Parts: sequence; C-alpha cells; structure tokens
Amino acid sequence: MHSPSDTPRPGARGAPAVPHGQSPHRPLRIILADDHPVVLSGIEMALSGPAFSVVAKAHGVRELIEHLECMPCDLIISDYSMPDERFPDGLALMGYLKRHYRAYPLMVITMLRNPSILRALLNAGVDGLFDKRSPLNNLKPAVLDIVRGRRYTCPAFTDILQARHLPAPATAPASVNLSDRELEVVRLFTQGLSGRMIAAQLNRSEKTISRQKRTAMDKLGLDHDRGLMEFARASGLGN
Repeated sequence: MHSPSDTPRPGARGAPAVPHGQSPHRPLRIILADDHPVVLSGIEMALSGPAFSVVAKAHGVRELIEHLECMPCDLIISDYSMPDERFPDGLALMGYLKRHYRAYPLMVITMLRNPSILRALLNAGVDGLFDKRSPLNNLKPAVLDIVRGRRYTCPAFTDILQARHLPAPATAPASVNLSDRELEVVRLFTQGLSGRMIAAQLNRSEKTISRQKRTAMDKLGLDHDRGLMEFARASGLGN
C-alpha cells in the first residue's frame, strides 16, 4: 500500500489499547475516517459525552494514515469505501491498518451488505462491523464492546452472515462465490477506476487485474461490463 510512510512511527504501533491499562478517568480517544462530512459529523455527535473523545477526523485514506502516524488513539472507526486514485481502500486498507496499527481496535462502518466482504473483514481481524443504516444510538455500546475486547457485529450484518449458511430454496439461483481479490477488483471497477488505476492501488499488475475481472465475469456468466455493474449494485458492492 502506498502511504506517506509505510512503516508507522513506533509510538503509533506500540501504544497500549484501552483494555490494557487505560485510566478510567480518561475518555476513549477515537479517530474517525469517512469521505462524507455529514457522516463524520453524525458519528461525532453520536459519540458525544465525557466517556468519548474524537481526537481526529479524516476525509480519506491519506489523511487517516497521517493522523495515525502521529496521534495515539484507543479505537479507529473507518468507512470501508473511500475512493482515492493513489491509496487503496476496502480490504486492502483494513488489512494494512490491522498489520501496522494492530494495537488499535478497528471498527468498519459501512452500507455494504455483501456477505463475502463482511466475512473477509472479520477474517482480516476487524474488531467491529457497524451498518450505517443502524440507529446511531447503538454506536456507543458497540464501541464499548470492542474496547473491552469483544468483537461486535451489528444485528443486520449478523443476519446476513448467518443467512449465507442457510440452505437456499429450490427456486433460488445457484450462488456464486467470488474470491476476496475478485470482489475488490469488481468493486473498484464499478467505481469507475481503470484497470491501470486498480493495479496501482492494489499493487498488482494490470494483466492480473484484467484476469481477475475476467474470471469474476466468467463465474457470474457475464459477457459485458453492464452486467457486472448490475451485479455490483445487487450485491451491495457499489456502496
């Protein structure tokens, strides 16, 4: 991942998270990231009160990394999709945060409802998943769960993840499982990025991106880009 500094400052990497000795008199320090100012303001308002302190707000990936390199916190709350021509978002960003800032619990707040992506986020070590459609008054207890060392998944996402493992009705079309990498390529393509731009973001060759897109289309039985756009909208990848 391209960033202002691929190796975070030692203080950021090693600072203790809340469950490991935070003073009970100090509010939880939270860094927020979302490319929609209204969402940032809404989350900040939902976390108002003496127990929480929003110490920084980022409007994109670069700004989030800059804050994390110089400002300790007790929790990161980040949107999943923050398109940027230079820096990857999505699974690549969340994996980067868990590798380089592993001391800080990470909550992903998103409207995306694709079960494969939600499962991939949990597999990547994300500590919380919060649906932007959920009432924001559920955010405080969710944050407290996470900083106490418990993984949080909002009820809507829990239902989606559980439904994926239920047997499908006989009339339902066969499900198609794209790989995490294929899903990310499809998501970025439907955001309007070219193969070259996706390759730069994901640090892969343009040939690899083209192959992964073609493989995804073959699995889905599609032969044109319009169908891929329709799949992305139907599966929640466009959010």
